[in-house]
Amino acid sequence: MTQAILGLGSNIGDKKQNIFIASDLISKLGTNFKISPLYETFPQGFVTQPNFVNAVCVIEVNLSPWEFFDCTSSIEKKLGKNKSFLNAPRAIDIDVLMWGNHVFNTPNLILPHPRISDREFVLRPLIDLLPELIHPVTKKTIYEMYNDIKSVNGSMRRI
Repeated sequence: MTQAILGLGSNIGDKKQNIFIASDLISKLGTNFKISPLYETFPQGFVTQPNFVNAVCVIEVNLSPWEFFDCTSSIEKKLGKNKSFLNAPRAIDIDVLMWGNHVFNTPNLILPHPRISDREFVLRPLIDLLPELIHPVTKKTIYEMYNDIKSVNGSMRRI
């Protein structure tokens, strides 16, 4: 079994419900599923769009990272993800953030997610679940990474 860590986001429709439906479907892919509290966050990149609801979840799976990525992509399609351009509004976004302590750099999959350390909307909810988790590349805990950026962010609130 491998611990998979995922980021969830939604800013179209019933955002909370989109997160809850996605997390329910993800929970069926393995065992020991946990989800963080929800956070409302300002959009990044394309900022003239509705705020997001974000969460992080953790699950133990007996799949390869590529099989798991295919499963989460199917969940996104089922829930109506239609990403017409980079950072476009979306009903659901599921990012595989980490795969145990493994590092992958392939054309189809880069893990850990290359922008974890810049994303308060990932780090803050991840602190709720695994504050002492060590990033396999930076060798910093999630809490340390969050402290590195929190003075420049602050664009979210727990809901």
